[in-house]
This record gives sequence, structure tokens and C-alpha cells, in this order.
Amino acid sequence: MTRTQIGRRLGVAMTTLAAAGCAVVLTAPYASATVDDLSVSTGNPQAGCTYQLTAKVNHWFEVWFYDNALVIPGSPVKPVNGVATVQWKPKKSGTHTLAALQGLAYEIKVNVAEPTLTGSATCGAGPLAWMGS
Repeated sequence: MTRTQIGRRLGVAMTTLAAAGCAVVLTAPYASATVDDLSVSTGNPQAGCTYQLTAKVNHWFEVWFYDNALVIPGSPVKPVNGVATVQWKPKKSGTHTLAALQGLAYEIKVNVAEPTLTGSATCGAGPLAWMGS
């Protein structure tokens, strides 16, 4: 092997090693960022109603929220005191896979019901909501 060939191979090896090192350095903080919990503000969500999703996180990085792999409007959210929240309004009934992503993802499955009544009672206000509280 000539000196030129050795030099090229050494140059390629060093470039590859440097690129790998940069990738590790740039992704290292995100690897430690995790979502520790994800919850919905109700146990019985209905299609067409708005609920709050709450993610408990361990880092200040933004949190992305997803419903069946689609970004929930309002994402990403900056956490405050280890908590990130977003408003979620499921459009359809059925099983929804909700996820919060901050470095690593945390997923839950939620069954969304069809609305049972019309008006404000549909979203949990109760059948006598029109009377006030």
C-alpha cells in the first residue's frame, strides 16, 4: 500500500470517527430526557370534547404530543416544573394511542366513546348543566 492510500484510509477513518462522536454528543442530552407519565383529565373521554393531556417529564426540553401518530395542535409544549400539558379534542370514537415525546416516548391507549347526549351534557357537564351550578 502506498502512503497516499494509507493517508486516504486514515482520513476516511478519522472523518467517520469524528462524525460518530458528534452524533453522540448532539443526541446525548435527548437520550436522558424522558416522559415519566402521561394522563388524560378524564377516564371516559368522548369524541368532540376537549380534555387536558398531562405529561410528567424529567427535562426542560419541549414535549411533543401525538394522537394516533399525528401531532396534537399546540405541540410542542415547554414544560413548567416537570409538567407539560396540552388540550386534546378527539374527533372520532374508538381506540386512540396517545403519546408524549421528549427524547423517548411514553404511550397510553385510551378508548374514546361516541357522545351520548347533545349540548353541553355531552362533554361531562351532566344532564342538568343548563340549570347552572
